[in-house]
Amino acid sequence: MSESADIEQAIEEIDTYGYCLLPDLLPADWCNEFAQGCLQLHADDNCRADIVGDEYYQTLFGMMNRDDRTWRCASHPAAVAVARHFLGDDCRVVEACSKPTWPGAPHQPLHVDSAGHFRQVPDTPWMINSIWMLSDFTVDNGATGVVPMSHRSRLRHPPAGLDPDGPQVQPVIGVAGSLLMWHGGTIHMARAHRGSAVRLGLNVAYYPIWFNNWIENGHQPVWPETYERMPEQMQQLCTGKRARHRDDAYESDPVAEIGA
Repeated sequence: MSESADIEQAIEEIDTYGYCLLPDLLPADWCNEFAQGCLQLHADDNCRADIVGDEYYQTLFGMMNRDDRTWRCASHPAAVAVARHFLGDDCRVVEACSKPTWPGAPHQPLHVDSAGHFRQVPDTPWMINSIWMLSDFTVDNGATGVVPMSHRSRLRHPPAGLDPDGPQVQPVIGVAGSLLMWHGGTIHMARAHRGSAVRLGLNVAYYPIWFNNWIENGHQPVWPETYERMPEQMQQLCTGKRARHRDDAYESDPVAEIGA
Protein backbone atom coordinates (compact mmCIF):
# COMPACT_ATOMS: atom_id res chain seq x y z
CA MET A 1 0.00 0.00 0.00
CA SER A 2 1.32 3.50 -0.86
CA GLU A 3 1.97 6.17 1.77
CA SER A 4 -0.95 8.26 0.47
CA ALA A 5 -3.24 5.23 0.74
CA ASP A 6 -2.02 4.65 4.32
CA ILE A 7 -2.86 8.25 5.21
CA GLU A 8 -6.31 8.01 3.58
CA GLN A 9 -7.00 4.84 5.55
CA ALA A 10 -5.82 6.48 8.78
CA ILE A 11 -8.16 9.43 8.18
CA GLU A 12 -11.06 7.10 7.50
CA GLU A 13 -10.35 5.11 10.67
CA ILE A 14 -10.21 8.23 12.86
CA ASP A 15 -13.43 9.48 11.32
CA THR A 16 -15.16 6.12 11.86
CA TYR A 17 -13.61 4.73 15.04
CA GLY A 18 -11.96 7.76 16.62
CA TYR A 19 -8.39 6.47 16.33
CA CYS A 20 -5.90 4.83 13.98
CA LEU A 21 -2.55 3.06 14.11
CA LEU A 22 0.19 3.89 11.61
CA PRO A 23 2.77 1.09 12.02
CA ASP A 24 6.52 1.18 11.48
CA LEU A 25 6.91 4.85 10.55
CA LEU A 26 10.30 5.25 12.23
CA PRO A 27 13.20 2.82 12.81
CA ALA A 28 12.79 0.84 16.02
CA ASP A 29 16.46 1.23 17.00
CA TRP A 30 16.25 5.02 16.67
CA CYS A 31 13.10 5.05 18.82
CA ASN A 32 14.68 2.85 21.49
CA GLU A 33 17.66 5.24 21.70
CA PHE A 34 15.28 8.20 21.93
CA ALA A 35 13.42 6.40 24.74
CA GLN A 36 16.65 6.08 26.72
CA GLY A 37 17.27 9.78 26.26
CA CYS A 38 13.79 10.53 27.57
CA LEU A 39 14.39 8.42 30.68
CA GLN A 40 17.59 10.37 31.35
CA LEU A 41 15.58 13.58 31.26
CA HIS A 42 13.05 12.16 33.71
CA ALA A 43 15.95 11.55 36.11
CA ASP A 44 17.39 15.07 35.61
CA ASP A 45 16.71 17.48 38.47
CA ASN A 46 16.63 20.35 35.95
CA CYS A 47 13.43 18.86 34.46
CA ARG A 48 11.64 18.20 37.73
CA ALA A 49 9.45 21.31 37.59
CA ASP A 50 7.87 20.16 34.33
CA ILE A 51 7.20 16.54 35.40
CA VAL A 52 3.75 15.46 36.56
CA GLY A 53 3.10 11.99 37.95
CA ASP A 54 4.47 9.45 40.38
CA GLU A 55 6.86 6.50 40.51
CA TYR A 56 4.70 4.56 38.04
CA TYR A 57 3.46 7.03 35.41
CA GLN A 58 4.94 10.40 34.47
CA THR A 59 4.55 13.17 31.92
CA LEU A 60 7.47 15.46 31.10
CA PHE A 61 6.30 18.58 29.30
CA GLY A 62 8.38 20.76 27.00
CA MET A 63 10.10 18.03 25.00
CA MET A 64 10.41 20.22 21.92
CA ASN A 65 12.87 22.33 23.89
CA ARG A 66 14.72 19.42 25.48
CA ASP A 67 15.45 16.95 22.69
CA ASP A 68 15.63 17.82 18.99
CA ARG A 69 14.61 14.27 18.09
CA THR A 70 11.11 15.31 19.11
CA TRP A 71 10.90 17.41 15.94
CA ARG A 72 11.31 14.39 13.68
CA CYS A 73 8.25 12.84 15.28
CA ALA A 74 6.13 15.99 15.47
CA SER A 75 6.77 16.97 11.84
CA HIS A 76 6.51 13.49 10.34
CA PRO A 77 4.63 13.91 7.02
CA ALA A 78 2.07 11.20 7.77
CA ALA A 79 1.20 12.60 11.19
CA VAL A 80 0.96 16.16 9.87
CA ALA A 81 -1.20 15.12 6.91
CA VAL A 82 -3.69 13.40 9.20
CA ALA A 83 -3.79 16.31 11.66
CA ARG A 84 -4.26 18.88 8.88
CA HIS A 85 -7.11 16.92 7.36
CA PHE A 86 -9.14 17.31 10.55
CA LEU A 87 -7.85 20.64 11.92
CA GLY A 88 -6.92 22.63 8.82
CA ASP A 89 -3.64 23.49 7.11
CA ASP A 90 -2.82 26.04 9.82
CA CYS A 91 -3.07 23.62 12.74
CA ARG A 92 -0.33 23.80 15.35
CA VAL A 93 1.90 21.47 17.30
CA VAL A 94 1.32 22.87 20.76
CA GLU A 95 3.11 20.42 23.05
CA ALA A 96 5.16 17.25 23.05
CA CYS A 97 5.53 15.17 26.22
CA SER A 98 7.58 12.16 27.23
CA LYS A 99 5.40 9.53 28.93
CA PRO A 100 7.12 6.56 30.59
CA THR A 101 5.09 3.93 32.41
CA TRP A 102 6.90 1.64 34.85
CA PRO A 103 5.99 -1.94 35.80
CA GLY A 104 3.31 -2.05 38.45
CA ALA A 105 1.49 1.04 37.22
CA PRO A 106 -2.28 0.82 37.77
CA HIS A 107 -4.84 1.87 35.19
CA GLN A 108 -4.81 5.61 34.57
CA PRO A 109 -8.30 7.18 34.54
CA LEU A 110 -10.40 7.00 31.40
CA HIS A 111 -10.76 10.48 29.91
CA VAL A 112 -11.20 12.64 26.83
CA ASP A 113 -8.70 15.35 25.87
CA SER A 114 -9.06 19.11 26.27
CA ALA A 115 -12.87 19.04 26.52
CA GLY A 116 -13.48 19.99 30.14
CA HIS A 117 -13.96 23.73 29.48
CA PHE A 118 -16.47 23.44 26.65
CA ARG A 119 -20.00 24.59 27.44
CA GLN A 120 -21.06 22.34 24.60
CA VAL A 121 -18.65 19.91 23.00
CA PRO A 122 -18.42 20.79 19.29
CA ASP A 123 -19.09 18.36 16.49
CA THR A 124 -15.87 19.40 14.77
CA PRO A 125 -12.50 18.12 16.02
CA TRP A 126 -10.75 20.45 18.48
CA MET A 127 -7.67 18.27 18.82
CA ILE A 128 -5.87 15.39 17.19
CA ASN A 129 -3.66 13.71 19.73
CA SER A 130 -0.93 11.18 19.10
CA ILE A 131 1.59 8.98 20.81
CA TRP A 132 4.73 7.64 19.22
CA MET A 133 5.66 4.19 20.47
CA LEU A 134 9.31 4.64 21.43
CA SER A 135 9.21 1.13 22.85
CA ASP A 136 6.86 -1.74 22.01
CA PHE A 137 3.29 -1.30 23.26
CA THR A 138 1.82 -4.63 24.36
CA VAL A 139 -1.22 -5.85 26.24
CA ASP A 140 1.00 -6.75 29.21
CA ASN A 141 2.84 -3.44 29.45
CA GLY A 142 -0.26 -1.28 29.41
CA ALA A 143 -0.70 -0.26 25.78
CA THR A 144 -3.10 2.67 25.40
CA GLY A 145 -6.75 1.59 25.64
CA VAL A 146 -9.41 3.30 23.53
CA VAL A 147 -13.21 3.09 23.32
CA PRO A 148 -13.98 2.81 19.60
CA MET A 149 -16.49 5.34 18.21
CA SER A 150 -16.71 7.20 21.54
CA HIS A 151 -15.60 10.41 19.78
CA ARG A 152 -19.14 10.66 18.40
CA SER A 153 -20.66 10.86 21.88
CA ARG A 154 -19.61 14.51 22.37
CA LEU A 155 -19.10 13.84 26.07
CA ARG A 156 -16.77 15.98 28.18
CA HIS A 157 -16.12 13.05 30.51
CA PRO A 158 -16.50 9.25 30.23
CA PRO A 159 -19.81 7.81 31.46
CA ALA A 160 -19.87 6.40 34.96
CA GLY A 161 -19.44 2.66 35.22
CA LEU A 162 -17.29 2.19 32.12
CA ASP A 163 -15.08 -0.78 33.03
CA PRO A 164 -11.41 -0.27 32.06
CA ASP A 165 -11.01 -4.07 31.96
CA GLY A 166 -14.17 -4.59 29.95
CA PRO A 167 -14.49 -5.32 26.24
CA GLN A 168 -15.37 -1.72 25.37
CA VAL A 169 -11.79 -0.59 26.09
CA GLN A 170 -9.54 -1.94 23.35
CA PRO A 171 -5.72 -1.99 23.76
CA VAL A 172 -3.80 -0.61 20.77
CA ILE A 173 -0.59 -2.58 20.41
CA GLY A 174 2.38 -1.93 18.14
CA VAL A 175 6.16 -2.06 17.83
CA ALA A 176 8.56 0.81 18.47
CA GLY A 177 8.32 3.31 15.63
CA SER A 178 4.55 3.03 15.27
CA LEU A 179 2.16 5.93 15.78
CA LEU A 180 -1.26 5.98 17.44
CA MET A 181 -3.44 9.01 16.57
CA TRP A 182 -6.89 9.82 17.92
CA HIS A 183 -9.67 12.40 17.95
CA GLY A 184 -9.56 14.40 21.21
CA GLY A 185 -13.07 13.23 22.06
CA THR A 186 -12.17 9.55 22.00
CA ILE A 187 -12.37 8.03 25.47
CA HIS A 188 -9.01 6.47 26.28
CA MET A 189 -6.52 5.65 29.00
CA ALA A 190 -3.07 4.33 29.81
CA ARG A 191 -3.78 0.77 30.87
CA ALA A 192 -2.19 -1.05 33.81
CA HIS A 193 1.42 -2.13 33.28
CA ARG A 194 1.73 -5.80 34.19
CA GLY A 195 4.97 -6.38 32.28
CA SER A 196 8.60 -6.25 33.38
CA ALA A 197 10.17 -3.33 31.46
CA VAL A 198 9.37 0.36 31.19
CA ARG A 199 7.08 1.38 28.34
CA LEU A 200 7.70 4.79 26.82
CA GLY A 201 5.72 6.97 24.44
CA LEU A 202 6.12 10.47 23.03
CA ASN A 203 2.84 12.39 23.05
CA VAL A 204 2.45 15.08 20.36
CA ALA A 205 -0.68 17.26 20.47
CA TYR A 206 -2.08 19.04 17.40
CA TYR A 207 -4.65 21.83 17.80
CA PRO A 208 -6.47 24.23 15.48
CA ILE A 209 -5.48 27.89 15.69
CA TRP A 210 -8.76 28.87 17.41
CA PHE A 211 -8.15 26.74 20.50
CA ASN A 212 -7.06 28.48 23.73
CA ASN A 213 -4.13 26.39 24.91
CA TRP A 214 -4.10 27.99 28.34
CA ILE A 215 -6.58 25.36 29.55
CA GLU A 216 -3.94 22.61 29.48
CA ASN A 217 -2.08 23.43 32.67
CA GLY A 218 1.16 21.60 31.97
CA HIS A 219 1.72 22.71 28.37
CA GLN A 220 4.95 24.64 27.87
CA PRO A 221 5.64 27.10 25.05
CA VAL A 222 8.46 26.77 22.54
CA TRP A 223 11.48 28.78 23.66
CA PRO A 224 12.65 31.49 21.24
CA GLU A 225 16.08 29.88 20.93
CA THR A 226 14.45 26.52 20.21
CA TYR A 227 12.38 28.02 17.40
CA GLU A 228 15.48 29.55 15.83
CA ARG A 229 17.12 26.11 15.61
CA MET A 230 14.09 24.35 14.13
CA PRO A 231 13.95 23.36 10.45
CA GLU A 232 11.40 25.26 8.40
CA GLN A 233 8.80 22.49 8.36
CA MET A 234 8.83 22.42 12.17
CA GLN A 235 8.65 26.20 12.46
CA GLN A 236 5.53 26.13 10.28
CA LEU A 237 3.89 23.92 12.91
CA CYS A 238 4.88 26.15 15.84
CA THR A 239 3.09 29.38 14.98
CA GLY A 240 2.10 30.27 18.54
CA LYS A 241 3.92 32.78 20.71
CA ARG A 242 7.48 31.85 21.65
CA ALA A 243 8.30 32.36 25.30
CA ARG A 244 10.17 30.94 28.25
CA HIS A 245 7.10 30.81 30.49
CA ARG A 246 3.43 29.92 30.05
CA ASP A 247 2.17 33.30 31.29
CA ASP A 248 4.00 35.02 28.46
CA ALA A 249 2.54 32.78 25.75
CA TYR A 250 -1.03 31.75 26.56
CA GLU A 251 -4.27 33.61 27.21
CA SER A 252 -5.20 33.15 30.85
CA ASP A 253 -8.83 34.01 31.56
CA PRO A 254 -9.85 31.49 34.25
CA VAL A 255 -13.57 32.25 33.94
CA ALA A 256 -13.90 32.21 30.17
CA GLU A 257 -15.11 29.04 28.51
CA ILE A 258 -14.43 28.01 24.96
CA GLY A 259 -17.00 26.85 22.48
CA ALA A 260 -19.63 29.30 23.76
